[in-house]
Amino acid sequence: MKRWLLKRTKIDTAAMARDLGIRRATAAVLANRELSSRQAARSFLYGGTAALGNPLEMKDFSQAVSLLAEAIRAGKRIAVYGDYDVDGVMSTSILYQTILRCGGNAVFYLPHRQKEGYGLNLRAVEQLAAEGIEVLFTCDNGIAALQEIALAKEKGMTVVVLDHHEPGFRGEGEERRDILPAADAIIDPKQRACPYPFKQMCAGGLSYYFAHHLLQIFEITDEGLERQLLTFAGIATVCDIVDLLGENRALVQMGLAEIGKTKNIGLRVLIEEAGLSDKAISEYHIGFIIGPCINATGRLESGRLAVELFCTQNEKEAREKARHLVMLNAERKQLTEEAAERADIALQEGDALQDRVLVLYDAEIHESIAGIVAGRIKDKYYRPTILITGSEDGAKGSGRSIEGYHLFEALFANRDLFTRFGGHAMAAGLSLPVENIPVLRRRLNEGCTLTEEQMIPILRLEDALSFAEIDLGLAMELQTLEPFGKGNPAPLFASKGIHADRVDLIGKNKDILRLTLSEPENGIRLSAISFDGYEPLREMLKALYPAEDCDKIIHSGLLPQLLDIVYSIEINSYRGRSNVQLILKDFRFAK
Repeated sequence: MKRWLLKRTKIDTAAMARDLGIRRATAAVLANRELSSRQAARSFLYGGTAALGNPLEMKDFSQAVSLLAEAIRAGKRIAVYGDYDVDGVMSTSILYQTILRCGGNAVFYLPHRQKEGYGLNLRAVEQLAAEGIEVLFTCDNGIAALQEIALAKEKGMTVVVLDHHEPGFRGEGEERRDILPAADAIIDPKQRACPYPFKQMCAGGLSYYFAHHLLQIFEITDEGLERQLLTFAGIATVCDIVDLLGENRALVQMGLAEIGKTKNIGLRVLIEEAGLSDKAISEYHIGFIIGPCINATGRLESGRLAVELFCTQNEKEAREKARHLVMLNAERKQLTEEAAERADIALQEGDALQDRVLVLYDAEIHESIAGIVAGRIKDKYYRPTILITGSEDGAKGSGRSIEGYHLFEALFANRDLFTRFGGHAMAAGLSLPVENIPVLRRRLNEGCTLTEEQMIPILRLEDALSFAEIDLGLAMELQTLEPFGKGNPAPLFASKGIHADRVDLIGKNKDILRLTLSEPENGIRLSAISFDGYEPLREMLKALYPAEDCDKIIHSGLLPQLLDIVYSIEINSYRGRSNVQLILKDFRFAK
């Protein structure tokens, strides 16, 4: 069961459509993205560099760039300290290559997930100091590393933090104050003192801005490098699941335009080894094929391998590393399937399903896939989920959340239970003693204010359409709103009282519905497909007819009831011909 919510806007979408020369349905999507001005709407539609902001407005941005420029000129040893996920890998690759291009003396360091965990750690700071590092530049981490950065300062290092995670805080409401490390400069738009208006960038996007300005300071014009860094920023933005609006969307648009013709040897070879060399690469390919291959190194071995892949100039070496990434991802998939099944069985056999926040513990699940498995469980039961596994020094966990539940703030309220934690509203990581796990479960559920309604998945609808409004022109226009993702989901529409003139079962298992639909008021017919609608349709029919008649009704090819439907509008191309096709996301019998 899903909730259908029609988005509401005060904007006159018909007038907006006339003003911009677009369809009313497209205008409704723009209005629902809160793009009320002509300038904002045109920027969204046509994007490009005009949609990018001015990072010099960020707190400490100019100071941080100046510090790195001075360090490069002085020949100081610089360590770029990243993270082992895609955002951390791409941020590290962007900054490391840029510093080298500017003549810097740089190394990079990515912590080992199992041995060191996320972010800075005291042992790594000691090691870098012993190696003569004078400038510590963190990316995709550092905002919560109070003790570690204090140690780095004691060791005489200049410390620059580039992060996009939530800082810790004290107080509430207007009295709330950030708790920040004693770094020399901190770039993080989520700082309360940062005036930058766009707060949703990932570290890859911030790193691209930083690299761009550093190259300008050194008066380096290298269009090839700029395009490469832009592509890396786009990959990071897609994979870190930040809102694909504003500057993020522009970065991804421009990155996607470059990725198919990339000159970066490592990225090109990875695309080939992943079987995508003949594809027009979209945000789907980045998020579900390329990104997981990059992530797999940090999950099962070391994220360092991925940075080395993107920095090498040796094609043979790149090919070997890319093949290894693809192999690791296949292994990661198998581990994930097995772990997700284990977690779900344990959940159903225990008493956790009575909870509104699911806190699961399985010491045997590989800690590197805890976040993926937590996401699977969250999607299935639509509840905030934290999966905790065993580790070398207690227990580690990853959490994934739903709308209406700010996971980081919930963890912050129970920070006394953790040895380490961090994250944001929808995802977080944590470490804690095993004995604190039941306490965490109890406290999170006692403090949870989610209602039963909030724990029902939502389908947010852009508009209700007549079939008379749907044609190939609209489908093509909606494609200009890509790339789709968090904050800019693929538009969903609804139509009521639709007749199913024909229903066919297709696919290997004959469980995919292919339908011919018509609107009784005008007789317009459209083709539709539902990839997961067979079982829901059987259940709907069983509520009205004897069970033995349900399959007969479906196989007859004609449904006896009108439907209300929710769908996306796609283009189906076959043998040189293109037609509109509705992809059904949900349906119910009309009342």
